[in-house]
Amino acid sequence: MEQIIQLAPDDDITSIRTRLEWTDARRVLMIVPRQNKALRSLVHQKVLARTADSLHIDLALVTQDGKTRDAAKQAGIKTFAAEWIARRKGFIRQDVPKTAAETLAPPQLKVIQPAPRQRMRIQDKKLVLVIGSGRVGCLQQIIALILAGVLALALTVLVLILAPGAKVTLIPKVDVISTSITITANPDGSVPEIDPVNNLIPAEPIQVELTLSTTVNTIDTEKAPTDFAKGTVVIFNRTQDEQIVPISTTVHTSSGVPIEFITTQTATVPAGTGATTSTTIIAVKPGPQGNVPAGQINKFSDPTMSLLVRVINDRPTGGGSVREAGVVTDDDKDRVRSKLRQLIQQEGYKQMQAELDAQEYIPPESLQVIELDLTYDKFSGDVSDTLGAEMHAVVRGTVVADYNANRLAYLALLQEVPPGKTLLPKGLRFTAGGIQAVTDRAVTFPVTAEGLVVSEIDIGQVKDAIVFKPIGEAQQWMSDNLPIVGVPGVDVEPNWLGRLPALASRIEVEVKDVSPMIFGEGE
Repeated sequence: MEQIIQLAPDDDITSIRTRLEWTDARRVLMIVPRQNKALRSLVHQKVLARTADSLHIDLALVTQDGKTRDAAKQAGIKTFAAEWIARRKGFIRQDVPKTAAETLAPPQLKVIQPAPRQRMRIQDKKLVLVIGSGRVGCLQQIIALILAGVLALALTVLVLILAPGAKVTLIPKVDVISTSITITANPDGSVPEIDPVNNLIPAEPIQVELTLSTTVNTIDTEKAPTDFAKGTVVIFNRTQDEQIVPISTTVHTSSGVPIEFITTQTATVPAGTGATTSTTIIAVKPGPQGNVPAGQINKFSDPTMSLLVRVINDRPTGGGSVREAGVVTDDDKDRVRSKLRQLIQQEGYKQMQAELDAQEYIPPESLQVIELDLTYDKFSGDVSDTLGAEMHAVVRGTVVADYNANRLAYLALLQEVPPGKTLLPKGLRFTAGGIQAVTDRAVTFPVTAEGLVVSEIDIGQVKDAIVFKPIGEAQQWMSDNLPIVGVPGVDVEPNWLGRLPALASRIEVEVKDVSPMIFGEGE
């Protein structure tokens, strides 16, 4: 008969023992809530194990609490990570229903009435008459001596058989198991917790908004006017008053297409008609068209200025030239845009990572750059060796929690544990592979879980099999029939017969904890 008992979060060890004593089942699966702290104690686990042994109950626990699992392992109680795993591994049948603890009724107590006191009759003492001398004969003495010798020999043999105690030390075999699953982390809120059936885990969306600018060098070149012609002009006063010609005053040629120049400094013309002063000029447009002969620059763009002063270049202007120069093209715009997207993605990724908790990460493949605005500082065809741009954008990503992926991989690894073996809680290793797909911000990637399983050894079976065997024969049987490594250690004290004790209760079997051997004492 099998039964599943659901414990309450506030059950203590006394109520747990009582519920185990109430059941008539021979195999019990006890479901321990994560909030229950009673079975985190090794002492309580050993009390529960002794209770199950005394009731001849095969007991196992369902718990995801690490402390409870460790305490159960040391107490010799089987554990499962989930109820469905226990059913799948055959510990409990699929059709056994779960029974709430409070529905269990205590056994009916029988009141036994004490038997009425009986009066004892004291018989009269009888006297026996012995006829003869009362002496023991020689034959009787010989028989008595023989019987005493046989009794002493039997007692000696019994002591030799029963008195010794033995300690057997076994090191169980350890194997490596691994499994790989493909996990999808979905950030749309439809997956509130891990889903081991569909290999889904919850994820979180994240985004930042930022603005960056950068420049690139233009690639194409062409002959273009690049240098500006320069020169000097003489300004004549047409009045009796002092006149001032401000900086950036525009003057130009009068013949053909006007070529404009501006003054590069403020000129003060002394008072008096015909008074003169000189100032420097530079062409408004670059190129050789600004190289004009003397006497060609003789007009002010502002007509009112011409009433006060007049201007003329007494020498030719020069320096305007054409050379190979960079020209802005559409390819340059594409390059600066691509560079800005890369810079914004890098900066956004950096800012989002600063907001993450421990064991969280953002797969770079999940990053998206959404442009909100893009402006260039030049147009296509402009002569320039550089092109600058500024981009305003949003960077989006998906936050994946390592612990969720590892939990899912751990449940998958538990299903790969072979019968008769136990997965060690230490030494687990999880490795996430590269991103396989990103669909609507949901990220799909593989995870590999690897762990160590230790072989389970039935101590009772070992004792029954090696009782009263010669030491060497017992070691050979254990080496051939048990999943162990090395030669079994056998220590018999006192070793009178070279055999193990005849009673199984006089044999102590210690199965070594392999964790310190593998991970070190400090682990």
